[in-house]
Order: sequence, then C-alpha cells, then structure tokens
Amino acid sequence: MQIKKLKERYPDLTYSEKPLKINTTHLFFYENPYYFAIPKKTLTPEEITLLQTLFQAPAPVFKNERLTEWHALLFTQEELEIHTEPHFYRIIQFQIQSAAPSKKTVLEWQKALVSFFAQDTEILMLTEDYGVLIEKIAGSLLGEEELDAIATTLESDFYIPVHFFMGLFHEKTALLRDLFAEEQRLFRQNSNQLVQTVESNCLPMIAEQLTHSLLAQEIGQLFEKDETWKPLIKALWEQQGNLSMTAKALFMHRNTIQYRIDKFQELTNLSLRKTDGLLFAYLSCLLYEK
Repeated sequence: MQIKKLKERYPDLTYSEKPLKINTTHLFFYENPYYFAIPKKTLTPEEITLLQTLFQAPAPVFKNERLTEWHALLFTQEELEIHTEPHFYRIIQFQIQSAAPSKKTVLEWQKALVSFFAQDTEILMLTEDYGVLIEKIAGSLLGEEELDAIATTLESDFYIPVHFFMGLFHEKTALLRDLFAEEQRLFRQNSNQLVQTVESNCLPMIAEQLTHSLLAQEIGQLFEKDETWKPLIKALWEQQGNLSMTAKALFMHRNTIQYRIDKFQELTNLSLRKTDGLLFAYLSCLLYEK
C-alpha cells in the first residue's frame, strides 16, 4: 500500500502499524500493514464512499478469547497480563496473492490450510488476504519443503496462490510483540519465494542499513560498469563459496571462476574467497539492486 501517496492526498491522515484509538470524528481503515484514520470533515460524501469501497474496517472479530488475546499481543499496543507458559510458539504468516472467488471459498481454503497442521494450531485472519498461523512447538513440525508443497496443493485445489513466512521459535512474553513486528517487516521484503524465512529475508533488510555506506556504493559502481559481477557473487553466496558448484551453476569452467575472483580482488582489494568479503560483496549487490 502506498500510504505516503495517500497522505499527500489527505494531509490530515494519520497511520500506524498498530491499531489506532477509535473515535467518532474520523473514519478508520486497515490495509496491510497500516491502520489509518482520516478526519470526516475533510472528506466529501463521494470520497467517503470511495474509501469505504477500497479499504476495510480495522476491527476484526474473533470466535474465542484465545484468539482475541493473541491479536492483542501481536497486533496492538495494549498492556497485557501475560501468563508464563512452558511452551514455545512459531508464527507462520501468510499472504494470499490474488482475490478469492468468494467468501465461502476462502473459508473452505482456511479449513484446508489448518488441516495440514497440529490440532491446536490456531488461525488468525487480519484481513481477507493476510493472516497468521500460531503453532505450539511440540513434536515434529512442517519445514520449508512441506510448506512449499502445501502452497502448491492449495493453489491447485482452490486456485488461490499464497506465500508463507515461517518465523522463529519464541516464548509467549511481552517481547514477542516486538519480535513478531520484526518478522512482519521481513515478510514485507516482497520475495517471490512461496515459502520465506528469517534467514532467507534478513539479508536484504540488513543491506538497507548500508544505504549511506560509501564503501558499499563504491562496490555498486563496479556492478554498474560490469553487470557480470552480480551473478558471480550471487552464485558464490548461494553455493557457500564452493568454486566447483558455482562453476556448475553458471555453466563456466572452474578456472574461469578463479580468474574472476582474482580479478575482483585486484579491482577492489575485497576477497570473495573469504566469508566476510563475500558477505560484504553480496550485501552491496542487494543494495545495488534496491
């Protein structure tokens, strides 16, 4: 959602990633990931109708107190009394990639989704296309390959494409609110992968921290002059620095890879044979693509 463009159109608009306090003088909406409010007095009747058509109300209603408690913990700033539990939890976010045929189909899709997980797994829908699965850590859990298969199966059965983000294991404490907020930011990296994880999405976010690094920018200038450096560095990173596997991935001779690595060091004094040097080059590559 282009919230900044909407704010340019409505300067009095306020927005937050956490729910806003409801009042009678504003219209309130939710569009993942933002809650936003616009003063009614600044809107024409036609604008109100249009906004209510484009965006949905921000107050989800849940079927039991347990889901209400999870919503308050993960998606609000409410002060909560959290009871200590001897359990860890994993939160799997999911984003439906296209409009569903009907509400009935979405409900059937949700039931099918939950059926792949343990019986005590809970589903929390925030909007028509975004929600989370809350899993208690016990026994064997589904991994990336299984989630990928689930996404493929659901799309085949319901024609509803979905992307998953698999979080880390967390205790249910007040800190979980901020930990989950960071996982939400990682999910918003807009990867094309069906199943995303903290490790798959964290490096692009870290690369953004190098925005003002002159050293990273200098490496970026090298990419600008010669686009062939990017696939080499990406392949080396994906193959964990293994030259033979990198050569195979790029359909190049191993000696050619060695020559290119030496040439890169000659140009930059950065060694792609060392993990630290390869990591910095890879982050600079991600930053350049941004």
